[in-house]
Amino acid sequence: MHILYVDMSGNIGNPGERHIIMAGVAVYETAIFHVIEELNRVVARNLPDHDAPEVELHGNAIHAGRRFWRSIPRDRRKSLLQQSLAVLKGPSRRSLRAFGMVVDKALVSPEDPVEHAFEHICSRFNIFLKRRYQATGEKQRGLLVFDEDKYESTLQTLARDFRTDGTRWGNLRNLAEVPLFVDSRATRLIQLADLIAYALFRRYERNDLSLITPVIECFDQQGGVVHGLYHKTDAPCDCAACASRKYFG
Repeated sequence: MHILYVDMSGNIGNPGERHIIMAGVAVYETAIFHVIEELNRVVARNLPDHDAPEVELHGNAIHAGRRFWRSIPRDRRKSLLQQSLAVLKGPSRRSLRAFGMVVDKALVSPEDPVEHAFEHICSRFNIFLKRRYQATGEKQRGLLVFDEDKYESTLQTLARDFRTDGTRWGNLRNLAEVPLFVDSRATRLIQLADLIAYALFRRYERNDLSLITPVIECFDQQGGVVHGLYHKTDAPCDCAACASRKYFG
């Protein structure tokens, strides 16, 4: 089974923010332990005076130096963010795929941008699983795990509808169950999803490419098209999602 851990960045009700972002990392079940250990080692290297498994990785808090992170020097916080994201390219990289849905809120009104992003991430994860089956002959089911938030009941209902009626792109036959919701403090993989979402937020909302550029190759892709990264925009754009579809799609 492949498990897609998902988190969000951006505030729907904040008119000062243009985008809502839903992002995650798909992990093959046998690699979960190893990814957790890799992330714990990153924390231990950067914060040797702390109990690594107890330190929660949250992109916004680390970058801004909030709460626990206030006493950590800025350069060390930046290095920690980069090293944590680099786990996507580490020893477990063959078992990992990143996904990111970047939605300009104004372009989907009156549709809920969270629902729009959710339909896309479900569909793209389903297609990833279908391609895996076509390539290997091994039929692997998928499961989505989200950070707990106010959208839980909405997303559960949508997922049931998608499994029954399909999305606008077809049925989600490869998803085993409706999403599960967990406390981000309890799982490193949700924290890694948070870091991916935050890196995308910095890129699309703040035009800061420093976090996402080194790991852009880790998003699900085939034939030059970055299927795992979706950008809903009406403006000319040269990001990996838009450019790959322009030249290869």
